[in-house]
Amino acid sequence: MYYKDPNLTSWLRPSNDTKLVPCTAFQYRSDYPSIITQFDLVCSRYWLIPTTQCAHQFGVLLGGILTVQLMKTISPRNMMLMGMYTQIACGCITGYISAFEMHTLFRCLSAIFCGFMYTAGSVIMNDITGGKFKTATVCLFEQFWSIGVIMLPGMASLATSWNELYMAISLPTFLYIILHKWIPDSPRWLLKHGRVREAKELLLEAARTNGNEDNIPSDFDHQLKSYSEAAFVLPEPDAWWTIWEETGCTKNLVYIHLAWGSFCTAYYGMLLNITAFGREKIEINTVAAGVSELAGTFIGLSLIMFSKNKWLWCGLLNAIGGSVAYFAWFIPPEVIGNNRTTLLMLTAMIPKVCISCCLALLVTCTAELVTASKKNGVVYSCTVWGRTCFLVAPYIVATVQFGQLVPLTAFGSMAFVGGIILMCINGTRTYPMTQKTSVYRDTVVASTDWITEKQQDEMIEMRHKF
Repeated sequence: MYYKDPNLTSWLRPSNDTKLVPCTAFQYRSDYPSIITQFDLVCSRYWLIPTTQCAHQFGVLLGGILTVQLMKTISPRNMMLMGMYTQIACGCITGYISAFEMHTLFRCLSAIFCGFMYTAGSVIMNDITGGKFKTATVCLFEQFWSIGVIMLPGMASLATSWNELYMAISLPTFLYIILHKWIPDSPRWLLKHGRVREAKELLLEAARTNGNEDNIPSDFDHQLKSYSEAAFVLPEPDAWWTIWEETGCTKNLVYIHLAWGSFCTAYYGMLLNITAFGREKIEINTVAAGVSELAGTFIGLSLIMFSKNKWLWCGLLNAIGGSVAYFAWFIPPEVIGNNRTTLLMLTAMIPKVCISCCLALLVTCTAELVTASKKNGVVYSCTVWGRTCFLVAPYIVATVQFGQLVPLTAFGSMAFVGGIILMCINGTRTYPMTQKTSVYRDTVVASTDWITEKQQDEMIEMRHKF
């Protein structure tokens, strides 16, 4: 084992004649017991650090896939509750396990159950909102990740070890269990599974809350029953792989998948790469990363709401913002200490703002690129693809051992190339909710004609056929 100490004038570089003896134990001078000191993740075991991070992200990927499948029989509200209990258990076990292999396994399991809560919650949020409010909700739903990033340094400052930090992250989920009593279920899911009475109670309560009781049609019960009965006989939605059968949008589908892969990887990689700029100011740098994400999401929402050429402007923004990362190479070597850290953070956070802006756009507007029957399929396909790609992000961050600016350059390049790809997207098939006349057009709760007479006749006719 050898190392380079900047305080020493000379250091040992191994050669063919050098005899290196493997280390059998390590002595750490850190006052804070971390995962690195617990499992000796140094030297030849260094690459196990990105492995455990990758396990967490694989859990996020797998959790989303499992949730989609389980919600065919389990309601989104119950999926959230199941995720809460299991996440608390797995999170606490992860913090007090002594074997690295088991730690990695339970970290993955904890992320899976976080995926249960997140995915089921997003389904409920999508179902109980409509119009421009639905657009804003889908876009700003990502803000909670950023808020968590901002809160993390505060929680870490109260913990004396990484074990306590895991407990501090996991145990607050008990508050969600208490609040679960007031979380509504998905009315659409309830109707699809024949639970008309429960759906009616939710919709009436929502109408009272929104002051829309006068808009409830006189045949409301009949409409709910008709919708529920028709849902039993309607064919399953088009499978996700059928999106490639859509005529005239293959080019856009390729572009949007490439964009999802690039920006998901860059988004998580930029966050993990905060440690490359020194651990002395890591708390401040982490908060800065969270604030950058918040700013980027609001910029993305503004483009969605007020720009007709949102793909073009977002792509241009990322092409310029991603290029800023290259300026880190021009920082003079004589600039050291806090001044250097500040400049490096600027070259990293400007691209991060742009990346978060694009991710907000991708999450909210990907479905616009295909016809109505393919919307769910393209969102599912892009989400799974993006989460698969970001599995490599921790390993790109680990290349910091080859140079401090290597990961930053890689993620900046992803933002730059992704921006070029975004500018090539065109041919929107459907339009965002904000361009519809009625704000609540797609929401069962407040729309006075959420099932039109024509749709109702079609449902009854289809039911008779089957």
